Amino acid sequence: EPPHGKVQLGFHRRGALGNLTILPQAPFAGPCEDTHAEVCVRAVGLNFRDVLNVLGEYPGDPGPPGADCAGVVTAVGAAVAHVRPGDAAFGLAHAALAHTARAAAPLLARMPPSLSFEEASTLPIVWSTVHVSLEIAAVRAGQWALLHAAAGGVGLAAVEYARWVGAAAAAS
Repeated sequence: EPPHGKVQLGFHRRGALGNLTILPQAPFAGPCEDTHAEVCVRAVGLNFRDVLNVLGEYPGDPGPPGADCAGVVTAVGAAVAHVRPGDAAFGLAHAALAHTARAAAPLLARMPPSLSFEEASTLPIVWSTVHVSLEIAAVRAGQWALLHAAAGGVGLAAVEYARWVGAAAAAS
C-alpha cells in the first residue's frame, strides 16, 4: 500500500531507475533556519546529474536526487525578506523530489506570473550553467559566441543568453 500524507521519491540503493520508490517523508527536525525557506513542491526539473545519481554513476555521494524545483513557499526563516509564505517561487532546494523541500533562501526567487510551475522548475541549473559559462568566457555585445551542441536545453539557453547580451551566436 502506498504511503499516505507527505511523500518523497527515493531509493534504497543506487544502480537502476527501477530502484526509485515512493517513501513517506519524515518531518523536518525543526523550524526553518534564519536564512532558509520551505517550499511545497509543485514541479521538479530533472537533470542528467539526477540520472547519474540514481544509477550510481555520479562520483562520490551526491545526496538525494532533485534540486531544481518550483512551488509555494510555506515557511521562511527570520532573515528572509524576498520571499514570503504564499509566494510562488522557484530555485534550488535539497531533496526536492518530495512534497516539501527546504532551500537556502538566496537560491530561491519569486516566480513571474508568466511561468507555470513546470516551466519555472526547468530554469535554475540550466540558466546558472549558461550564465557562469558565458561570464567566464566574457561574451559581450558585438562578439561572436561559438556554441557546441546548441540543440539541448543548455545549448538553446546559451544561444538565447548570448543574443540577450548582444552577441551573435553560432552553433557547431
